[in-house]
Amino acid sequence: MKYDIRKIIGPRIIKTGLSTFLTALICISLDLSPIFAVITAIVTIEPTAYASLKKAYVRFPASIIGAFIAVVSLYLFGENAFTYSLAATLTILVTYRLNLHAGVLVAAITAVAMVPSVHDAYIFNFLSRLATTTIGLATSTLINFLILPPKYAGQIEAITKTTTQQTHQLLVQRLREMMAGKYESDKSEKSYAKVQSSIANAEQLLKYQQDEYRYHKSNREEMRLMNRLERELQFKKLYFTHLGNLIYLPENISMKFSSQEKAAIEEIIRHLDGDPDTLTMTNSAVRFIRRHIRDLDEEADAFKIHILYEIIIIYQMIVQHHKSGSKPQKLPATSTADSDAT
Repeated sequence: MKYDIRKIIGPRIIKTGLSTFLTALICISLDLSPIFAVITAIVTIEPTAYASLKKAYVRFPASIIGAFIAVVSLYLFGENAFTYSLAATLTILVTYRLNLHAGVLVAAITAVAMVPSVHDAYIFNFLSRLATTTIGLATSTLINFLILPPKYAGQIEAITKTTTQQTHQLLVQRLREMMAGKYESDKSEKSYAKVQSSIANAEQLLKYQQDEYRYHKSNREEMRLMNRLERELQFKKLYFTHLGNLIYLPENISMKFSSQEKAAIEEIIRHLDGDPDTLTMTNSAVRFIRRHIRDLDEEADAFKIHILYEIIIIYQMIVQHHKSGSKPQKLPATSTADSDAT
């Protein structure tokens, strides 16, 4: 049986450990203190090679600034509490002013850590710390670029499948809440926020993977998969926006659905719970809701019209998405008993 070590402790942990080891080994072999280099190596491992290379150009000058400010502060005021505060504050201020945002942490750590170790050899210690920081930065960047390139497609696909089911269940739950006259629901809002966070996480992973492909070539199959996942996430965001319009309604809204309206909504739920291949853009429930909207008063029934339109839009979005090539799994039906318990 084969084991993938990346599934046990994670590639970023592996790369951090390897980067720390090599950085310390190089510094010790050069008779340099490894502490600054190791700290730099730990905090500069990024999720992708692209991020490491991009931020390396920022972190290197930021480290020089931090080391220089620490040496000057120590020369002027000696080693005391004020010097630590001044070195950290000035380093953060200067790096921000120079738009070296990605290097603020490394620069501030370099500045503060240098204060107790410079003593009187200001120039030597400045160059020494600069050299060790550069070693840590270069080692972590190379390790991140060469070792265990990240593969996020599996995670993205898993999140997409999970959120598809969760979003469907939330839609059904929300529709039945509204039919029961429950227009404000903490449960639906919490579920919405949870799924929204998962979608945002998938988007971030997708961006990481796309950045990674700038430096590590992908085959055609991988690109097809990434394009499909990107389309799926774009659809999910749009779908989720419309679902949010059903969840975040104005406060103290007052309306009731008629028995015919409830029957039409229940029919749409049954269609969504059924075989996706049998879905059509129009059916008796959709046609009824469209005709019924024309009979409603635009002022007195404004919120009901809004909700009914959103239901049709969401349903037809799901149908169109499936017909365009996405093949979602058949979603589990949500029982009436579950909705009553809600």
